[in-house]
Amino acid sequence: MEINTVEIFLSDNYVRIELSDGKKYRILLKDYENLPFECNPESRLENIKIDTEKIGLSETNGYFDGDCAAFLGFLSKKHAIYKSAIAKVALTDIPKKQLFQKLFFAVRKNGGIDTETAKTLCALVCAEFEAHGYIDDRRYAAEKAKYLKEYKKYGKGKIKEQLYQKGIPGDIINETLEDEYFSDEEEELSNMRELLEKKYGKQLDKMDKSDKNAAQKAISMLVRNGYRYQAAKNEIAKLLEETDIDYMEDEDYADE
Repeated sequence: MEINTVEIFLSDNYVRIELSDGKKYRILLKDYENLPFECNPESRLENIKIDTEKIGLSETNGYFDGDCAAFLGFLSKKHAIYKSAIAKVALTDIPKKQLFQKLFFAVRKNGGIDTETAKTLCALVCAEFEAHGYIDDRRYAAEKAKYLKEYKKYGKGKIKEQLYQKGIPGDIINETLEDEYFSDEEEELSNMRELLEKKYGKQLDKMDKSDKNAAQKAISMLVRNGYRYQAAKNEIAKLLEETDIDYMEDEDYADE
């Protein structure tokens, strides 16, 4: 049975193709322009001549296996995922890994696409979004890290942990935290002081100074918020230097 395209409709960013067998496809305009075969009302989609030069024009074409109708279906599924991705990044910036997870979860929830194809399509869409600047892990990491430092008062260790949980690659995290903005010692001390004041009050009057381990508990709190053990210990020592509290070494943090 010969399958012919019978109608092609152009839109601002997609092409709708209707085949004579009743199947309809929506394809991103750039994918349509890079099709490795001629797609027009006169061309048969079975046994047509393949344009091998166009196969290398896009990463998407690498998944063309010679079945034109099947490839149109593949591209149509990609268009649907692309639309979903646009909606997810329209109002907020998210990292690449998180976008992939959201898209993959939605595709599998809706069904109709096998797992490997879903992974392939979601990865293709994420790669294109990254190439066009719709998502940018470096931009996200820089903005998120500054927020965590300025508003959460986290130290570099906690910021690193938070970025890792968001799926930011290790090299980008390290690159972000190497910025001199995150090496300001005076601001680090100021942030530690704010965390201590939030927990113990401006005069640290909520700290039980009769408790021999009070200082160590305060140090541990700062370490949990991303500060180096020695820096946290030094700050507590300065704040409580007039007291007789002994600073006990914590084996979990002493060498950090």
